[in-house]
Amino acid sequence: MIWSYLPIFFIMFSFLFFVFFQTLVEQNNRNTKESSKVFAGQLLQTVDVSLKTLDTMMIRELVSSKLLNDFFLEKGSDNVFLNYQVVNRMLQLQQEMSIIDSYYLVRYKDGIVFSGMTTKLNEFEDNAFIRSQRYSKESNSSSWSAIRPYRELVAQKPKNVISLVHKVSVGPGADGLVVVNVSAASLRNIIKEMYDPQQAFVQLYDREGKPLFKQGEASETGKVLASLASPYSGWTVESGIVNGKMVSVMSNLSSIWLVLGLIIFLAGGVSIVYITRKNYKPIEELVFRIQDQFGSGKPTLGRLAVDEFTFIETAINNFAEQTKLFRKEAEASAARKQNAIFRELLQFESGAQAAADDLSALPQHDKQRVFVIEIDHPEQVFNQYKSRDQSLFKFVISSAAHELFTQHDIPIWLEWTTPLQMTGILFMPDTSYDKADSICEHITAWIHQHLAFSVTIGLGEAAAEGAGASNKQALEALTFKAALGHNRVIHYSESQQGPSAKATNKHLQAIHRLIQQFRLHEENWRESFDAMFSGMRSCCLPKSEINELCRYFVAHMDLQLSQASKDYYEVWMSEAAVSLRQIIDDFETLDELQSLFSVTLQSFADKMGRMYSGRLHHQLLQNIRGYIGQHYANPELSLEYLGDKFGISAKYISQLFKEEFGENFLDYLSQLRIAEAKKRLLEERDSIQEVGEHVGYLNAATFRRVFRKVEGISPVDFRKRHAM
Repeated sequence: MIWSYLPIFFIMFSFLFFVFFQTLVEQNNRNTKESSKVFAGQLLQTVDVSLKTLDTMMIRELVSSKLLNDFFLEKGSDNVFLNYQVVNRMLQLQQEMSIIDSYYLVRYKDGIVFSGMTTKLNEFEDNAFIRSQRYSKESNSSSWSAIRPYRELVAQKPKNVISLVHKVSVGPGADGLVVVNVSAASLRNIIKEMYDPQQAFVQLYDREGKPLFKQGEASETGKVLASLASPYSGWTVESGIVNGKMVSVMSNLSSIWLVLGLIIFLAGGVSIVYITRKNYKPIEELVFRIQDQFGSGKPTLGRLAVDEFTFIETAINNFAEQTKLFRKEAEASAARKQNAIFRELLQFESGAQAAADDLSALPQHDKQRVFVIEIDHPEQVFNQYKSRDQSLFKFVISSAAHELFTQHDIPIWLEWTTPLQMTGILFMPDTSYDKADSICEHITAWIHQHLAFSVTIGLGEAAAEGAGASNKQALEALTFKAALGHNRVIHYSESQQGPSAKATNKHLQAIHRLIQQFRLHEENWRESFDAMFSGMRSCCLPKSEINELCRYFVAHMDLQLSQASKDYYEVWMSEAAVSLRQIIDDFETLDELQSLFSVTLQSFADKMGRMYSGRLHHQLLQNIRGYIGQHYANPELSLEYLGDKFGISAKYISQLFKEEFGENFLDYLSQLRIAEAKKRLLEERDSIQEVGEHVGYLNAATFRRVFRKVEGISPVDFRKRHAM
């Protein structure tokens, strides 16, 4: 009970403490910022007043003083008395304004600079500044310069000043300047008198961003709380608190609040413990009495592993809970043992029965038979559901299969061995061997009728020594799902009608024939296409072999079209080839593959047809090819012969033939002649010489050489091999 109350108390107390402390800090920060802003305004106003006062005094002197007018009207440096009077007047001004550091007067007409002594303008140390002011675009009003180094003589050390510049114009040819320099050190002294560097920091920047205080003269470690700019001088002042009185006050208040909070915290904790212990006495007595009944000795508060109410509830329901726990452990142990036996039975083809008997008694049976249920089209249907729904569907499938087999007194063990495949082991007596086929058919029909997807079942043969061999047979049967179709039961015996080498050769011949018709732009390519898929369907090929044949077709098309026109090849590679490879990767059934292939190839054939019709010599080349097909047996047939026949050069015919059909004239002619020669070798009893002469080769050696080049074997070997 104490540990249920104390956390709430700690949380509430901590929340109130930090809310108050944060409020105090925020209020102090706001007050500090306002104070810094007011202080920065006062400081900037003090500087502006000092500068404005000096500026006003100099304007009044220029307007009312006859001495300055006489100086700028004078020519030469011989009037010693006038210079003496000017020096006395400027000394009086320095006494009135202590911030004045130095001065000098510039008279342009004779190039004289007077600073108490007369110097030529070109020899004066501040000549560069005078020139910048003389040719500046500002009016004749006064202006303050930025902080700059200044010295009057070469031997003097430069010091930082700001200069008040007045342009003077008292008559024709009497222009000049009055420059009054204010020491930056005097301004720093004025500002330092206004604040305590231990509590606050101040920094002034002139119009060019140069700081008034040098490095180390002003603390810049604090946070800038206020920043103001002067509309008069263009200077900017920044100020902040380093460790002021407000911080000290806040620290004192925080310490007081912390001590007060600690006292309240300790008082609250003691109060909770006292009240809880007082109210806990009846519960403690009850705990002791329960412990007397179900244990030895009296437990103390620190020895209880759980809170008191849970202890009481556990003690009262002890026997019931232990019974449930033992039952669950027994069920889990049985499930784990059955799962281990299940995996062992599927892995071993022989000896598994004996190993299983050592672990647990299997159901009474004569033979074991395995079936594998695989979900059809998972990407289109099943995988679209959420994981929870998929688990529900799997439970429905396993429940339906279990119920249908147990109704016929066939013991069954089921488990989902992959996300999409459920494996079942049937422990079958001899009398129920034929029932498995009909029950599997019933399962596929029931799932197709009641669920949104279908399944295909691979069924192995019954085995007396273990389920491993039957499991392999069931999995192998499922590999023929693409050819035999979905939503059905595939028996292992159906998958054993594998294609022979001769049948495989027929598939390749069908592919070559289809590719040649595409390459030669023949209209009857669809007949060869249907024949290719009919051959794969009749041979009942597994999905892996269908994949290989289709990929061979696409790769061979790549090769053949790469030798034809570049335009045809680019269309094939950019559109048709990419689409066909994707179809091969994604198809589920052979019918689906044939349909998608047909659409893609038809689209490619239509595009090629439009490209053919747009070619200039398309019809001429079709006529030439037709003539070759009719007169291929003519020994005189050649490019020169065709050139004379059709009125076009032999070289141009060769070029056009290569571009249009993707192979040269001689290769095409050789294929036609050898195709006819192969028929005569198998159907007629003519000699090799006679067969060669019949197809256009008057020389038997030439016929044998061309035949070997096209077919890879001699005519004699070809006749012997196929005669067998």
